[in-house]
Amino acid sequence: MAPGHPLRIAYVLLRDPSYSETFIGSEIEAVRAAGATVEVFVARQGGREAEVRQAAGRLLRQPLRFREDVRVLGTSYLPRAVLAAGHADRLAGPVGDFRPDVVHTHFVNLPTAVAALVGRRIGVPTTAMAHAADFLLDPNGAALNRRLQLLRHLFVISQATAAQLTERGANLSTVDHSVVRAAFDGEIVEPRPPRGAAEVTRLVSVARLVEKKGIDTAIDAVARLVRDGLDVRYDVYGDGPLRTALGQRVDAAGLTGVVVLHGAVSHQEATRALVDADVAVLPCRPAADGDLDGIPVFLMEAAGRGVPVATTAVSGIPELVGPADGWQVPPDDPGALAEALAQLIRDPPERWRRAVNLGARLRAEFSPALQAQRLLSAWGPLAGHAADVPPGTSFGEAVAWTT
Repeated sequence: MAPGHPLRIAYVLLRDPSYSETFIGSEIEAVRAAGATVEVFVARQGGREAEVRQAAGRLLRQPLRFREDVRVLGTSYLPRAVLAAGHADRLAGPVGDFRPDVVHTHFVNLPTAVAALVGRRIGVPTTAMAHAADFLLDPNGAALNRRLQLLRHLFVISQATAAQLTERGANLSTVDHSVVRAAFDGEIVEPRPPRGAAEVTRLVSVARLVEKKGIDTAIDAVARLVRDGLDVRYDVYGDGPLRTALGQRVDAAGLTGVVVLHGAVSHQEATRALVDADVAVLPCRPAADGDLDGIPVFLMEAAGRGVPVATTAVSGIPELVGPADGWQVPPDDPGALAEALAQLIRDPPERWRRAVNLGARLRAEFSPALQAQRLLSAWGPLAGHAADVPPGTSFGEAVAWTT
């Protein structure tokens, strides 16, 4: 890298970021604002069938190269190794033409396999960001560790993420790694003055209706509040496989009109719901299949809008919401959640104080600019260092592989 040369970062993503992955776009814009040149390359073009056809075609045309890719990723990773190799073949040429200093990706499952193969093909170091479901749902710890060993640096969204990777079989003692948060780039406002105690307290969740979000625990907690004579309304925004079961739970508890399942809504409507909320509720838990949130975006959005939060001390959540910043309860404990909610309903000044603290925590630790500097501080020393490529392959030859 020549002196004064802005870092050139190639983001290799499996697909365009989804609604729940806005942090990727925020990160990219922050890295650009910090002075780096960024280009985004998307692997998946079309649906799954097109993806499989593309990989099969390249396998037939380049069997020796595919054999090497499978060796690198491990035979236990078939057939995803084949998909990764097909994507890498298509992307290595365009990425090589960009001449990046670093290839970077998000999620340490298939996207990391693709990015690592691209980096090897063009002789450029690869880095990746680990989140939660991208490895927590992966039963193949050996293949996960093998992918991580291909990286020159691993970023994790929390200290909890690093511990979870180790539990899944990753040997992080041999992989340079550091914490870079999933950044929050929304407006951060001061909490509004608490409303009078005589008014209805509005509880809000915005979440996919799946086991790990713990919405059933919240419904049971609301039932206890109602039995204790507290005037509350609980609005749940989002859809998912548990919607019918949760609706039946609401009916069985006699909470019709108190708990409202709104279904899927636009981001704009969800934002309006938070603006009018008194408390953001998300009692996360580990799901039976091992799925678990990292640091839910909903909690960051609530913090940014000055809404106090009641949640659980699982995974990376305590790294956002400390004891002085919100209310933490054990997972799967509607009694403890009801007690915490009753406390914050009855103590508006404390509710306001903790919301102020949470907003300050969000500003201090989760800003996009800070995450960009953390990324650049790791990428800088890597610039100009070649990645591993097949023996005897020059940079130009590696790029030519794809033509």
